[in-house]
Amino acid sequence: MSSLSRDLERALSSLVGQSVPRPSGTLAGHAAGLPFERLVDKILRQVMPGQTYRHFELLNEIYRRNPTQTSVDERYSLLGPPSLQYLLRRGKAATEKWSTSEPFEEKQNDTAEIVVLPSKKLAIEVDHVRPVCLVDVKTQDADKKAQAPNIISAEKVANTCRLALTAEKFLPFELVYVGVKWNASKSQLICNELRVVSLTQINPADLYINWAAGLQIQFHPFEVATTYRNDGLNWARDYLKNFCSQLEQRIEKETEKLKSFKSIL
Repeated sequence: MSSLSRDLERALSSLVGQSVPRPSGTLAGHAAGLPFERLVDKILRQVMPGQTYRHFELLNEIYRRNPTQTSVDERYSLLGPPSLQYLLRRGKAATEKWSTSEPFEEKQNDTAEIVVLPSKKLAIEVDHVRPVCLVDVKTQDADKKAQAPNIISAEKVANTCRLALTAEKFLPFELVYVGVKWNASKSQLICNELRVVSLTQINPADLYINWAAGLQIQFHPFEVATTYRNDGLNWARDYLKNFCSQLEQRIEKETEKLKSFKSIL
C-alpha cells in the first residue's frame, strides 16, 4: 500500500460509527451504496482538499484548464503515463467531442468513483511512493451473507498491466477499494466496520475472475487476503501470468464445447 493510500485509510477511519439516511425502498445494490459513496467523497474532500475529485469531474477540470490541447492524443497525454491514461480516459469519440459547454457526466463504467491525486496541483505527476489512487466504495449489509461484488474488469486490468510493463518504470496508479459494512435502523444505515484494500496487495493467484459475468474480478473487501508484498510492476507481471493461465483454460473449455456441438452437424 502506497503512502497516499495509507493517508486515505487514516482519513476514512472516522467513517466507523457515522450514519447516512436510510433510502426508501430496497436496500439492495446501489441504493445502499450510493449514500456511503457520497460520504466517503465528502470526508476525502475535507481531509485532502484540492486532491479529491469524482472521476468525470477530474477529466472535466483537466481539459478545461488546458484549452489549447484539443486533439484526442493531446487530451490523453494530460492524463499521465500510458497505463494511467487507459484507466482514466473516455473513448476517442467522446474525448474529441468534449467541450466546456458539453462536459463529461458520471458514467457507471468509469474505472473509479473517486480519484485522489498525490498533490493539490491539478496535474498528473506521479512517482513510485505516491501514485494516483482510483477509489471505489463497496458496501455490505453486516447482517446478510451476500455474493461477492463485481470489482473491476479483469481484461481492463490485464490491458493496464500490459501497458505498464511495456512502457513504465513503476506502477503510476493504485486501485483502492473501500469496504463498508453497515447495519440498518428504521431511519439510518450505520457504518460499523471499514476496510481499505489495495488491489496490488492481493496475490494475483488468489483473484477470482468470473468469466461468465463480463470477466469481472469478484471479492468481498473484508474477506480477501492482502499478503502480496512485491512492487507494482512485479504485481502486474504476476497478474498477467495468472490472467493468461486462466484465459488458456477458458479457451480450452470453449474449444471442447465447440467441438461437441460441431460433431453432430
